[in-house]
Amino acid sequence: MTGTECYYAALNLLGETRDTGAYYEQFALGALNQLLTNSLREINALRAAQHEELLTVPPRLTSLEEDIPADNCLVSECFPYGLAALLVADDDKAKFNWTASEYAERLLSHCPAQLTAVQEMI
Repeated sequence: MTGTECYYAALNLLGETRDTGAYYEQFALGALNQLLTNSLREINALRAAQHEELLTVPPRLTSLEEDIPADNCLVSECFPYGLAALLVADDDKAKFNWTASEYAERLLSHCPAQLTAVQEMI
């Protein structure tokens, strides 16, 4: 999913069209990069489950035309809600609360359990 596709999906969730929601486009790239930063734990959990090297810094987009550099299922299911929440945070508290809640719930479903060894206390 590209940044543009995610932005259009977020507009759809907000009940906006490309024309009526054009104001939000100026914030989309920065908001997507913030989502990537906020989701680094989940991105790394998925990478660990797939035996891939963990990231030490969050991936970043330089334009909305790029593919979002994270697991496609995570991005396509979670990021439109997170982006929508960030875009309306100052404008519509009801939409913000709904989309932020959906983002958080969906993010949890994509984060595999992290197993750690049990250590005996002596």
